[in-house]
Amino acid sequence: MTPAPTTEARELALLDSLVTSIAETRAAVAALQALEVTLLASAEALADEQTSRLTSSSSRDREMPRRSIAAEIATATRTSDRTVQRRMDEASALTRSFPAAVRALGAGRIDRAHLSVIFETGAVLTDAAARADFERAAVSLAQRESPGRLRPLLRTLAERLEPSSIDSRHAAANERRGVWVQDLDDGMAQLIATLPTAVAHAIRDRLTRLGHEVIDAREPSGDDRRTLDQLRADALSDLLLTAEPTAVPRSREPIVATVQVLVPVATLTGQGSEAAELVGHGPIDRDTARCLAGAAPGWDRIFADRATGAVIAVDRYRPSEEQRRLLRARDERCRFPGCRMPVHRCDVDHTVDAARGGATSTCNLAHLCRRHHSLKHASDWTVRQRPDGTLVWSSPTGRVHLDEPPSTVRFRMSGDPPPF
Repeated sequence: MTPAPTTEARELALLDSLVTSIAETRAAVAALQALEVTLLASAEALADEQTSRLTSSSSRDREMPRRSIAAEIATATRTSDRTVQRRMDEASALTRSFPAAVRALGAGRIDRAHLSVIFETGAVLTDAAARADFERAAVSLAQRESPGRLRPLLRTLAERLEPSSIDSRHAAANERRGVWVQDLDDGMAQLIATLPTAVAHAIRDRLTRLGHEVIDAREPSGDDRRTLDQLRADALSDLLLTAEPTAVPRSREPIVATVQVLVPVATLTGQGSEAAELVGHGPIDRDTARCLAGAAPGWDRIFADRATGAVIAVDRYRPSEEQRRLLRARDERCRFPGCRMPVHRCDVDHTVDAARGGATSTCNLAHLCRRHHSLKHASDWTVRQRPDGTLVWSSPTGRVHLDEPPSTVRFRMSGDPPPF
């Protein structure tokens, strides 16, 4: 007689069924979204056809077929006709410029957010051959990375394929920097600042550190229940209005911002033109990268395998904590699939617990944020590490998810020798 399944076994089977059904549903939704993109592109083509038959040269007259079709779709779908017209234009550009990505969406291999990232980051490429190379790599990466992780990778890839220099584009964009206020309801407003990327990320990082100072100094019975977002906003207000962060306690050491930048050695010395990269965002101009490197108390030299792109060693002119520095260069962020928490907010975790004999070596260490560090130790999720640093995660239902080191992905997709 077969014994009845345990409660744990029944719940695991239910979870497995739910995950399968959700994944199948997402694939079906993606197929419908791809169909919608195709139909909207067809509507745009119809508008072009009607416009081509007009004899009037008036821009207003020639816009009417497109407006009329957009209004027809909008009223049938209870949507703004301006929104529909914008979607028609985007759908037409997608099917022309990134047809393979649209097909991947239709097959359920990527989702709509992936397609949007591919479109946004690849739009700068005007050369058809470069765009095709970009699309092939982008679709491949999108099938194993979350949209948030995909964006900086594709920004870097597009920069490598774009013939115009990021320095000239950055100089033009930097002229448009500024600060604006957008009024909201209920006595609130948004303060919007357009700044160089490294500056913007550094500001947010410093506000985050100030917020954590408040949280760490709280008394258990205290009245301060502000969230981290609220603390960031309060610190920003105090810093700008009083020049002193009175909303936060004075720490023993000054709180400084942290950003991680990858700079090819030729760029660093002024002998090369390859763009540097702000980790988690994408390319930045060379002058900013050199300025950041020059002000840093030290920096890491990265050696990567030319064939695989895997980081194999790190050294430093002021040697210290060699393993940690290699791991920071290799991992860049939390190594749980889809997580983007930067390494300076993560723990260095033994893949095989030290208490169970795991070695304190780079092939048994990886960065995990607190959330996923806890998940690894307090749930049935398991992980093992391959020699190249790839983490192989197994879920409680038996699904396997690979997380490659982002540096490996970047150097491999470049086709060029790795930096340094």
